[in-house]
Amino acid sequence: MINRSLWQRHRNKVLVSSATVAFLFSTGAVSLYLIKKWLWRQQLKITEQQFVKEQIKRRFMQTQQDALYTMYELVPVLSLVLVKDLDVDEIVGSLKGKKLSRKLSRGSTDAERDGISSGMSTSVTEAHISGSSATPADARTKAELWNDLKFKSLVKLCTVIYSVSSLLLLTRLQLNILARREYLESAVKMAVEKESSNKGFLASWISSFWQKTPATDTQASSKEDSAGPVLSEEAQLTRKSSYINEQAFLSFSWWLLNRGWLQFKSLAEKLVEREFSELNPRDVLSVQEFGDKLTRVLHSINTELLVQCDVEAKDGKQPLKQTLLPEPNLEQFVLQQTLDSDALKLLYDDNTVLRQLLNETSKCVQSTASLVVLESLVNDAFQFTMQHVEDNVAKKSKRNPSVTTSITDDDEKYQMALFAVSCKGCCDEMLKSGVVSMNNIFLQRLDSIPELDDLSASVYSNFGF
Repeated sequence: MINRSLWQRHRNKVLVSSATVAFLFSTGAVSLYLIKKWLWRQQLKITEQQFVKEQIKRRFMQTQQDALYTMYELVPVLSLVLVKDLDVDEIVGSLKGKKLSRKLSRGSTDAERDGISSGMSTSVTEAHISGSSATPADARTKAELWNDLKFKSLVKLCTVIYSVSSLLLLTRLQLNILARREYLESAVKMAVEKESSNKGFLASWISSFWQKTPATDTQASSKEDSAGPVLSEEAQLTRKSSYINEQAFLSFSWWLLNRGWLQFKSLAEKLVEREFSELNPRDVLSVQEFGDKLTRVLHSINTELLVQCDVEAKDGKQPLKQTLLPEPNLEQFVLQQTLDSDALKLLYDDNTVLRQLLNETSKCVQSTASLVVLESLVNDAFQFTMQHVEDNVAKKSKRNPSVTTSITDDDEKYQMALFAVSCKGCCDEMLKSGVVSMNNIFLQRLDSIPELDDLSASVYSNFGF
């Protein structure tokens, strides 16, 4: 009786206390579960961010490596193009032919004198005549050939410096723009798939409370089956169109390799003539004096070529942009040279991607950052040239001491002819190619310039376009 009255007296308190304890316990358990889930999601988000950063970095490094491999393939093409107008090897061959003819003429004269009594003079003379008639002699004199070698070797050297530097800059810009575009497309695709999967999971969870009729399911599945192939075909067509547009964009390097480099050549011819015209092949000068003259040539080319957009040229166009990319009225001509008829037809229908890529490249080429990078590439190429020329003239002067003149201040001077031959060798080293062309030290040196990597990183990470 006492226990019953006690229970009745405290029943409400016990129930309230039990309910409170149960509520607190359940609330704590749920809160702990939510906190753990939140922490797990945060950790997963941090892991995903780190993975994305590593993936971006890995793709960026791979893109720069692809640009270098592309240069390995393009430099031999540039070498073949330069041979048509700047064939220095032909001049060297003519000089060697004249030297050989002189030796043969001396040898035949001696043989005629020594072979009068033996009857051998006739055979020697006939051999000399037949050998000289097999290869037509160059009408130019030896002095004219040496002057041509001096002029063409210097012009080719300057042309190679600017052509390779500009080609590397253009290749970096193109590949980094395409790599960023590819990354954005893959990122957007992954985000859409993730969002659709989340919505699908929520929809399936809600729809589990509702009963669908078999007819409804059959109709829905039939609609999905009928829509599937159409969407797949559209996706394939879009992907093919995008691929053709990207290939057309990459093919615009044809302009620099076949037309743009001529502007470098014309500037080099004018400025080399101004700086080196008074020097004869037998004139001597030091390496420092030669470097000063070459520096003035390159500086003048920079002045005429690297014109800022705010400092317009006379015709209102930037020379560098005209060298790297064709004018809009010539774009169709470039595409006809590089693409087949099927690709051109598809490009006529939709060239939106190509226009976007070309517009961005044009803006990048005209930017101050690109001009600074190109100037850095030219400066580094000049340092490579002077190092190669200095080593080359020193080696050749030891073989032939007559081309060296020692003066009191220990600053050796060399004949201009020796500098011309060294410039030819430097061009051959810059344009080194063959079965294994990936040992081109000049390209590897230019590719490692920090300013070039900084520009590539800014283009790759510029998601505003």
